[in-house]
Amino acid sequence: MRFPRFDDYMKAVQKPDAFTTEELRALELVVHPIFQIPSPASGASAVVFKAMAGTEARALRFFTRADASDSARYDALHGYFTAKSLTDTVALPRWIDDGIRVNGSTWPVVEMPWIEGHTLNRHVDDLVTRQDVGALTDLAHSWRGLVDRLQRAGFAHGDLQHGNVLVDTRGGLRLVDFDCAWIEDFAGDPPPPETGHHNYQPPDRPWGRWMDTFPGLVIYLSLSALARRPTWATLNTDDNLLFTQQDFRSFDTPVWRHLKGLGDPQVDELALRLQSCCTPGWVAAGGLEALLGPVEVPWWQRTTTVVAGSARHQAPPPQIPEIPPPPPQRPQPVPQRPATGNWWEAAGQRPAASVPQPQQRKKKTPAVWLVLLLAVAAYFGVGALAYSVLDAADGDTEVTPLFGVLAAIVTMIVGFLRRSRSG
Repeated sequence: MRFPRFDDYMKAVQKPDAFTTEELRALELVVHPIFQIPSPASGASAVVFKAMAGTEARALRFFTRADASDSARYDALHGYFTAKSLTDTVALPRWIDDGIRVNGSTWPVVEMPWIEGHTLNRHVDDLVTRQDVGALTDLAHSWRGLVDRLQRAGFAHGDLQHGNVLVDTRGGLRLVDFDCAWIEDFAGDPPPPETGHHNYQPPDRPWGRWMDTFPGLVIYLSLSALARRPTWATLNTDDNLLFTQQDFRSFDTPVWRHLKGLGDPQVDELALRLQSCCTPGWVAAGGLEALLGPVEVPWWQRTTTVVAGSARHQAPPPQIPEIPPPPPQRPQPVPQRPATGNWWEAAGQRPAASVPQPQQRKKKTPAVWLVLLLAVAAYFGVGALAYSVLDAADGDTEVTPLFGVLAAIVTMIVGFLRRSRSG
């Protein structure tokens, strides 16, 4: 069955009896101030009207394709967003079966809050026009934090692009359009026909939990580059931020040259990460934070710790100087253990300073005994000589025997010294 087209819904909503429930009939559609007709926004698979429920703005989404989505998916997503406390990051959708009558048949309606603000590309255009570098920097950090939060919660949007990201009046980011979304409950389902905006997706992207990593990096790099130099006149086509599909196939394009010309280390690093993701066959195996994690630094070059994953602004890590390698040294011969003796006694080897030197055999030095013997000899010899001289002076005793005793003592001492030196 063919779903109604854009103009079919335009005609239907202007009839008071088009809606089938009291809740929908109580809504008042917002009309153009001059032409007094609704001014919907249309996409690839749906058309959205703004309506008021008293003072609260609501959005009504009508499908133009049969394969866009179904009630089971939207009911599961509504419960998932509520259970994971993600209602502040999305326009919480609610599916209403047979909500509107068009061309004699009833069709579903997705009702959700209307986010007052602008789409991401229009908001960025305002900041670039004002050269508001601070706001662009904050926006880049907020985007990285949002992607990390959603991926930690096990949710993948499937079509992250400027038109599906809204910036509210307080600067908060909110996502819309969940026809491509993935949660664990959908793991066994066939992938939806939508594959995401071609200016934000790699070729042949698989549907699954980590499919937002690539477009998340594309948007983060674009915002980071604009925060360094807020200009995009030659790069923005109203259907992108900075990159187009061609930039994922070739790195010799204006956007890559523009990024290189910024001369910013952080932007250069992000550009290298995105280029590595453009390798044919690359598939994301983790979240954006894992992709942006710090490069492993050798332990000898680690001078600081850089914490990754924070949504707050962080200065790029300091450049770590390379440590030059030590000069080459000639190999030293390994001492061979001789057949006998100690290893340090090998011929031609000198023991290292840390190895105890072998003790040389000390010659016996009879210093103590020599002093004692000399002292005794001197005592008795001098005493005997004095006595003999005195006695001889009296004429009672001969001196010759005493000198013989003294000569014998001296001879004994000399012989003892010779034996000590030879031993």
